Amino acid sequence: MANNYDQLPRVDFEVSLSDFKRLEAIARKMEALGFEGAYAEFQREYQRAKENSLMFIRNAAADEVDEAQKIESRQVGHSKSGYIPTGTLQGSITPQFSKGGLKVSVVPLATTEQAEQARQHAKQGRQRHFQPGKAQGVHYYGVDVEFGNSKMKAEPFMKPSGEKVAVKLDGEFEEAMRRAING
Repeated sequence: MANNYDQLPRVDFEVSLSDFKRLEAIARKMEALGFEGAYAEFQREYQRAKENSLMFIRNAAADEVDEAQKIESRQVGHSKSGYIPTGTLQGSITPQFSKGGLKVSVVPLATTEQAEQARQHAKQGRQRHFQPGKAQGVHYYGVDVEFGNSKMKAEPFMKPSGEKVAVKLDGEFEEAMRRAING
């Protein structure tokens, strides 16, 4: 099978602080017009907003991993498809953060090879936990589980978890920004 990394189901969350550039320009103008301390106040609020945003993204990632794992464990492999759950897919749901930390992509990184190894260990009465490895020329089976294939029906777990977490996060982000502005 060909590498299907680009097809992996992903749940993305991002915080954009681009509006602060406009506010920075306004604060500089206010400072130039004699409003002493306007720029310093902007810098304090921007720093708090950035800190709260980083914490928000980390929490969003943790919530998404948790919810995706719950859905995956409840529904995946309980159909008549013959799929035997090993916990490999569930344990592979991983947050990948951007360089600045204001964006996260949560993705299941289990490969068919790792799942087969886990099945063999399970048959022998041993348990093996997911450990991410190099991903050259491998098949990520989260794609098959989420979207289905010719041998199995789709059992989405990333899309429903992302939708559930996104609803929860809407109110939380607004509160995080209020805390940043109000100190």
